[in-house]
Amino acid sequence: LLVTQGTAIPCILETAMSSDVPGFVSCIVLRDVLSDSGHVVLMEKGTQIVGEYRGQVRKGSKRMFVLWTRAKTPTGVIVALASPATDALGRAGFDGEIDTHFWERFGAALLLSIVSDAAAIGRQQLEDTDIEIRNTSGAANTAAGIAVERSIDIPPTLNKNQGERVNIFVARDLDFSSVYDLKRIESRSRILDRTVQGTEIGVAPPSRVTKP
Repeated sequence: LLVTQGTAIPCILETAMSSDVPGFVSCIVLRDVLSDSGHVVLMEKGTQIVGEYRGQVRKGSKRMFVLWTRAKTPTGVIVALASPATDALGRAGFDGEIDTHFWERFGAALLLSIVSDAAAIGRQQLEDTDIEIRNTSGAANTAAGIAVERSIDIPPTLNKNQGERVNIFVARDLDFSSVYDLKRIESRSRILDRTVQGTEIGVAPPSRVTKP
């Protein structure tokens, strides 16, 4: 009764994400997740997966790391995952729409630079106010430098919409043996055949998972 390491579980995001601040994220599993043997359903379609992300996308990066922490099946079984998120192609982390905050980072500096250039032009045209305009130009340059220093370190923001398909990459074997018991179920016709003939016939009956 194992979901083995390396299994990829597809799911659909329930929540939108923004890397501006750390937060939680959830998704819904798209299909039944079978045991390693392929015969037993361990996590039903509709299982809710919860994870968390720490925010702050690094400069030059276009992906955000997400860790899936818990799964809750429709029947109420809760499983600890501690497994990373991947995109639909299996690449680690999530991509999304990147906001570089260009105007927040450089807008004030550009505006102050324009003011500085205007002051320089005025200085050339009005020689009699040379000292006053030079001081204004110097102040504008200083203010522009301060604005750049304060805003240049604003990190980019990654936004990802709900409804997108993502994956859970199972990082360790998930053992359901403490949650489920296997019981062998026989069809009514098989029981009648055995009663009449006194022997078992046909193939072995399928296994079914039941809660203890």
